[in-house]
Amino acid sequence: MGTRPVTDDVDRASAQPWFVGPGDNGSAALAANIVVCLCVPLMAIATVMHGDVLTDGAVGIVTIAAVAGVALHYRTRWPLAVLFITLLGAVTALLVGRASPALGLACEIAVFTVACVRPRRVAGAAALITAAVLFGAARSGVGGPITAAATLIVVVWTALAFAGGVAVRTQRAYMIALADRARKADENYEQEARTLVAEERVRIARELHDVVAHHIAVINVHAGLARRAVGRDADTVDTSLGHVQEAARTVLDELGTVLNVLRSSEVGEAGSEPTTQPAPGMERLDELLETFAGAGLEVRTTANWPLGDMDRACDLAAFRIIQESLTNASKHGADGQAKLTLISAADGLTIGVSNLVRMSPAGSTRTPTPVGHGLMGMRERAAACGGSLSARQDDHGVFSVLATIPHRPTHAPDVSTTGAPGRHRGRARRDGNP
Repeated sequence: MGTRPVTDDVDRASAQPWFVGPGDNGSAALAANIVVCLCVPLMAIATVMHGDVLTDGAVGIVTIAAVAGVALHYRTRWPLAVLFITLLGAVTALLVGRASPALGLACEIAVFTVACVRPRRVAGAAALITAAVLFGAARSGVGGPITAAATLIVVVWTALAFAGGVAVRTQRAYMIALADRARKADENYEQEARTLVAEERVRIARELHDVVAHHIAVINVHAGLARRAVGRDADTVDTSLGHVQEAARTVLDELGTVLNVLRSSEVGEAGSEPTTQPAPGMERLDELLETFAGAGLEVRTTANWPLGDMDRACDLAAFRIIQESLTNASKHGADGQAKLTLISAADGLTIGVSNLVRMSPAGSTRTPTPVGHGLMGMRERAAACGGSLSARQDDHGVFSVLATIPHRPTHAPDVSTTGAPGRHRGRARRDGNP
């Protein structure tokens, strides 16, 4: 099961674009940002060479521009401090000579960076202060109306720098959200895959248990009969060994069917053919009861025939529950008898199996009802169809299993580990059943 590299996507989305400032974007991005920083002093030199600034003032402006350029290199680490330095440089340049477009450019770069890396409220306040300072610097020594283009242009450039930074920040937040959503989707995908694998393992374990347990119990009973009858009753030995052979062949066939399904990774896989043998259901109930009779378990059956048409999954669940319940009665029963009650109603099939179990010696604590893989499997099968199942042992040593299986799968209710029969639907009509 592969894992998509979503973490790399999140890291890439959270990284600052190269034009915002120096970061972890590689040597090419670092070189580009150095060029941006050099633009300020180079532009200041070009302005001085083609202007009428005095020599002393020119040196001062170029020096201030150089300091601003160096400060811009750290603009992503300390954006507000760098903006303050560039604004201070613009005001100082005005005092030593005249307003410098190069320092105005440095201020706009700093505003853009603040808008990229700081909340919008902070960036907006910084942009307003910058616009006011640059507007005042542009108005100094310039005549004409306040709305002249030469003065308003600095406000326009500040607004554009602020808007561009906000757009970059918004886009980056959007990309981070997308990457985070992809990461969460990947985690959910992995969790769902693990859940499906766990559910499939449980289903396979339940199926293997149901296939093997009954026939192994039959083999165990007849092997014991044959061992005790050796040398005394040849017919009993022959009959018991015949049952052992038949049960072994049956369990091998059913295991082969299960393994064929597990080994077929695709439908129509080369060299594989889909099995045509149907899953066992209630139509094989008589055959099942015969195997128990042959193993020495007398099953008294009460049913209101016909049982009605059931969905294949519900039919299989009902059959496996009866099979497992009678297998437990055969292994743990005290008198070799069990009672099976089948009641078909509009809401489903009610299955009741009861038998007398071996009690603990007098005066000792009664052995609690065992909760093994068989009972868990029966509850899971009932719940998977939307039914319910309870198992309990009363004070008289009678162990009872009561299950309700709907004719069609419905929403699965919660399944309790133990419970009284009275908690099941239709209890009033079935008080006499185990």
